[in-house]
Amino acid sequence: NKENPKKKNKKKKNKKKPPPQKLVFVDGSWYHRPDPITNLFRNPSLEFQTGPRLPNARYLDMDAIASSQELFPERNPKGLMHMMPTGRLFRLAMDAFGISGGAGSGMDDHVDHVIIYAKRGALFTPRIWFLFVSMGHDPDRVHLMQGSLEDWIEEGGEVEDFSLLGSEDGEREGTVGYGFERFFDQGILNVTRLFHEYYHTEEVQTRYRSSVEEALNICGKQDVLNAVNAFLEQGESKRNGDGLVDDNTIIIDTRGSGYKRKGHMPSAIHLPYSQLASADNPLVLRPKEELRKLFIERGIDVMNPKQKIILSCGSGVSVCHGYLAMKILGREMTEENTRIYDGSWMEWGRDDEDNPKIFPTI
Repeated sequence: NKENPKKKNKKKKNKKKPPPQKLVFVDGSWYHRPDPITNLFRNPSLEFQTGPRLPNARYLDMDAIASSQELFPERNPKGLMHMMPTGRLFRLAMDAFGISGGAGSGMDDHVDHVIIYAKRGALFTPRIWFLFVSMGHDPDRVHLMQGSLEDWIEEGGEVEDFSLLGSEDGEREGTVGYGFERFFDQGILNVTRLFHEYYHTEEVQTRYRSSVEEALNICGKQDVLNAVNAFLEQGESKRNGDGLVDDNTIIIDTRGSGYKRKGHMPSAIHLPYSQLASADNPLVLRPKEELRKLFIERGIDVMNPKQKIILSCGSGVSVCHGYLAMKILGREMTEENTRIYDGSWMEWGRDDEDNPKIFPTI
């Protein structure tokens, strides 16, 4: 018996399809140094408000969507900067931005495609990329724009060039989640207000789909101390190559001049984040073969999943350049073999922290 073609067509017609992705631009501009011309710190949120910006973009402040001492005194008693947020705070922020997501979502759940960009002079968009990935957004739907907003404009890309100052929030259709309008001040999310009204309110269920409660691939000071002590106990003569020790855990420090100027952890291997980016455009990563060479020159086998790696920097921001570079090279990432030290030198190097340190010689 042949299959009835009408029944076959009916099955195809009724087959459930996943909802389409929504493309979301996220401005991750953040400046760690004063402007070289004015010697003043730029205000990225104000620049976002005045424009230009990519169409329907959101501005994400890594210092606001974080476990700040103000909001989380028990989690961050030392007052460290831009520590990774809790899963609930991140989900609430995504709901406020109207961003759908998570990893492993079902057929009914739609995961938005997030494109992160920044203005010329900002360097650390990989930190915003890592924020999304570590909080459970599908890594296949989070990408970095290579180049700055100004590069985009010079290539003829479309932008919004009107100011949000004095405007009513919610005027930019689709940029604010339903019911979250009051948490925005002229286009900028007020995370403190969002936290105080919704964070501890059990009745407020988040729509953003993610089961992550603590950021993935993050470690604390004790894990770093264990790696450093293992190195010190074995001694310099027992190092297995450049910085590798027998317990198979290495530390990569991605700071720039601060590595030598402020000191570093014993056994730390220096790989400045600036070397991972193009010399001509710091918002463009180097080609894969050039990235691979930088690790090989330092004796780091990123393709060996048994090689445990901890990344540290000044305050947990530039480390994400190193993490992203290893991801691009195809490293098999697990929570056991590749971790970022969230506190980094900001915690380790404090005067009141009795941690092993190597200080610069005068």
